[in-house]
Amino acid sequence: MEQSFSVEIAGDITFPCAVENLGRHLLIFKYFSPANSSRLLYAGDNKVSRRRTLTKSGDSFVLSNVRKQDAGRYVCRVESSPVIEIAHQLDVKYPPKVVVLSPETQRVAQGSSVELKCQADGNPTPIITWSRTEGSLPSGELMEQGLSIVLEDVDRYVEGTYVCMASNGVGEADVGHMTIEVEYPPEINTEQAILHTGEGDEAKLVCVVHGRPVPRVTWTKNGQSVERDSHMTTKDGVHRHTLTISDVTPDDFGDYVCTAYNTIGTVNGTLRLTGLPKTPRMTSSPAGGEKESYTLTWEAESYSPIIQYRVRFRKVSANASNPDQHGAWREGLWTPSEMGEGMRRSEGPIHYMSHALNQLEAATDYEAVVIVENKYGWSNPTEVFPFFTRKEVAVGQSASGCGALAGSSMVAGIIILAAFLS
Repeated sequence: MEQSFSVEIAGDITFPCAVENLGRHLLIFKYFSPANSSRLLYAGDNKVSRRRTLTKSGDSFVLSNVRKQDAGRYVCRVESSPVIEIAHQLDVKYPPKVVVLSPETQRVAQGSSVELKCQADGNPTPIITWSRTEGSLPSGELMEQGLSIVLEDVDRYVEGTYVCMASNGVGEADVGHMTIEVEYPPEINTEQAILHTGEGDEAKLVCVVHGRPVPRVTWTKNGQSVERDSHMTTKDGVHRHTLTISDVTPDDFGDYVCTAYNTIGTVNGTLRLTGLPKTPRMTSSPAGGEKESYTLTWEAESYSPIIQYRVRFRKVSANASNPDQHGAWREGLWTPSEMGEGMRRSEGPIHYMSHALNQLEAATDYEAVVIVENKYGWSNPTEVFPFFTRKEVAVGQSASGCGALAGSSMVAGIIILAAFLS
């Protein structure tokens, strides 16, 4: 006869050993380890074991504060004829304990592979899962199971602390930590590759640099090192490196290069400081409210006054299968006026501008492009902006041709398309 018992570590367990008509026979209580070694615990009422937490209570034996090594087979035996024996199999459950088999910190080269390993003791057998304190694993999963995890073709994005966690439902889960550091050549990201500014302003050119070993960063302009003084200063953060130019002058405009280097490689990042206007942003609605006219509106960011602008537009054929079947481009050059055509108002570097196109056809699609100029030169052109006029209401009203440009302060007439960006 054999019974099975299960108890968590530090718990108590009672082994029943009731024998009828024992008479003058002696009841003994023995322990057999999983390795099958045996030890006499009790002979009748006489305790042989030195284990203080083992006691006899009537026909039962009580084991308190159970330890992991108490697991095994416990036998109540009467040396009668035939021999009477009652066996109890004890399974002791205990929480997991992680053993990290990989170095706690590993520095590996970019492009290489690395394996992280751990194991865990516990009963029941623990389940091991992997995670990363910085977020998801390189696989994209938040968690994976297994005794190990392999990181292949590593780059800086796999850096971090990896957590091996073992759990089996008994007590608290246990964890082990392993950190991966990847050695790689410098990488540069520029916050603004082109920085628009004006005379007298302060400009900050920023390079965000990553690399291991930690790169050093230098600044140059036109191949010459930037001299640090009250006019130009540099600040190096952990990754963010800043060149600050105070009280900008026209001589400060140009291309600046931040160079990052470490023992593995060198990389350059180019930033342009310019007084040119930014590309204008169209703000008018594509749906025109008039039959034979349309007013373009846009915003232009320039730290110097806008001195002139160009508008070009053309009629778009709805049935045209290619751009060559659209109308011809028409364009003109204007000087903005605070009270007249072009400039509506300015707020700091933002200039709110408009231009009216008259003598258009009703219910017709058009497209337009705008560029602006300050004393340093022309902006880039806007993307092609589509718009359309309101549907014709009057019956029999004749169209007025393909359209014309209007403006009270025109300084140049219609010019050919090829000269638009010259």
